[in-house]
Amino acid sequence: MKKILSVILSSFALVSCVDTVLLPDDKTVEEDFWQTKTDVEMMVNGAYSSMATANIQSRLVVWTSRSDELNVNTALNNSNLNQIYSANIQTTNAYNSWGDLYAVINNCNLVISKSESVMNIDPNYLEGDHQNNVAQMKALRSLCYFYLIRVFRDVPLILEPYKESSAEMNVSQSAPAVVLDQIIADLEEVKNNTLSSQNVSNWKRCGYFTRDGVYALLADVYLWKASIYGDESSYDKCIECCNTIRNNRINAAGGQRPSAFDLDDDGFNLNMYANFYNLFATGGNDDESLFELQYTDNTALCNLFFKYKKDLRTPAPQFYTNSVYAQISADDAHVFNHANYSKDARGFESVYSFNVAGDDGFMVRKMVANQGLLYTASSDITGEAQGEREYTGYDQNWIIYRVSDVMLMKAEALVQKAALRAAANANIVNEIAAATTAQDSLNLANQLLEVNKGIAQCNITAARQAQIISTRARTDMLSEIDSTKYKINDTEYSGSNLAAFVRTQVNTYNGFSSTAKDLEKLVMDERARELCFEGKRWFDLLRYNYRHTTGVNYNVILGAQGGAFAQNYDEMLKLIARKYTSGGGTGVTAKMPTEPYLYMPIIQSEIEVNPALVQNPVYTDGGTTEKNY
Repeated sequence: MKKILSVILSSFALVSCVDTVLLPDDKTVEEDFWQTKTDVEMMVNGAYSSMATANIQSRLVVWTSRSDELNVNTALNNSNLNQIYSANIQTTNAYNSWGDLYAVINNCNLVISKSESVMNIDPNYLEGDHQNNVAQMKALRSLCYFYLIRVFRDVPLILEPYKESSAEMNVSQSAPAVVLDQIIADLEEVKNNTLSSQNVSNWKRCGYFTRDGVYALLADVYLWKASIYGDESSYDKCIECCNTIRNNRINAAGGQRPSAFDLDDDGFNLNMYANFYNLFATGGNDDESLFELQYTDNTALCNLFFKYKKDLRTPAPQFYTNSVYAQISADDAHVFNHANYSKDARGFESVYSFNVAGDDGFMVRKMVANQGLLYTASSDITGEAQGEREYTGYDQNWIIYRVSDVMLMKAEALVQKAALRAAANANIVNEIAAATTAQDSLNLANQLLEVNKGIAQCNITAARQAQIISTRARTDMLSEIDSTKYKINDTEYSGSNLAAFVRTQVNTYNGFSSTAKDLEKLVMDERARELCFEGKRWFDLLRYNYRHTTGVNYNVILGAQGGAFAQNYDEMLKLIARKYTSGGGTGVTAKMPTEPYLYMPIIQSEIEVNPALVQNPVYTDGGTTEKNY
């Protein structure tokens, strides 16, 4: 059962990253508070509670609604949401505020700064307790900064707590590379200091950062870094983190539930389709989950996906989805783009009235319905029309990381690692073409064979991750993905027909170019089906964009780059445009030509209070985006 996280004191609210109040300006309170293990635990719980607020829940959806998943309910005439939907964001838009995440950061900084002294006062507060608490707070702080750099890009990096309203907080932004390096340093430092996920049996296994949750966050961070820099070593780090989670789950005492169909040959042990919705039902904290924000009253999620206010007679959310995610079509513009997806539980579990006639206005079902669909012995799935439920008691958790997300991170990293490895060995093919002796040709062909085998193994393993996930979601247990198609002819030279052997290696290598494109799309599409409406898609698209653009300067804030900005990738913009199924998509994406448009502006009130901040240069002071870049 889910437990309510304690909210400490109402005075611990942090309104903004400037002119804040965390503890009262009363020296006695400050000195008397950090005395016992219980005091520290209260502050740790308070940090998690400050993360699970309505404002943050709303922003985690609204900030990522810029992807192809969600359409605004325009009947609400919500100007803030309409601005974001039309890519015409004003600096006064309320969703530009980052203050709530800095509230969490400040709570984390307090624990990190103050908790060590408690060991000298309370003998019950041991070194292990302290290390675990600091590790959790550095992980939670890292999560906040990771959101901030992916939403705003250039943000202040604050690592010390602010306790007094009079504190001077005119902090300038750091380049995102600096913040990213700090995140990685913190997570690498503490990744093994949290409790093992298998040693926590109650809600805290998902409600707190345990070891698997920290490794999932670190994998995500390395995947982001690798996508920006084209860095194979960071892809390797991502894969390593994902494998650590897999190994932890294999070696857990008692283990996870065994796979009824023996599909999970990579050790993650996923729920089968009939239990897929256990992840999202009331109560949450399923075995597959790694870290969730814990709610007993998630009104914000209710407003976003079910009813925007309590007294409505019928469901009317702030966001609908569209036919791209809600219908099965052979048109490649659709996420469920094959007739056999009529047997894929994820479409029906994620969208009300899935695959019925219509265009826009489909309601999100995932995290709205109290329970999953009922499955019969038939492989056919019967969908569900939108229904009524209580507005109060809406207590679905918000999942930050779960196992299939980790598997698909690994798949994405493997695909890109294979592509980078192929590019790094293009010289061998050139040398083969220039070889003047049979022995040189053989030596080079053998060398290329080893390269090809390594690339093929990355591709096969990547496809297998997606295949496992896809198969578990199908009532007929037959995936559209076949990892064996990425096998190559790896037969060694037999001593005859050298020319054929050399030709086989060169042709195999040359084929990896199209394979990389196919697999990149395969993994992205599988993430779209598996993780839709969970706040992932926008960041997936940003990684896709960064992998296919040049001229990005992550070491300098946008305001100091003088207008020489990287052009956004046309194929990424096309994906965003497809959600405007009633038209106008290309007009919206035309407003997003370069990198700065991918990020939210800083809210104008922050700029006015803190003169050290530099606005994203494509936004005016209180107006809409400029058209000059």
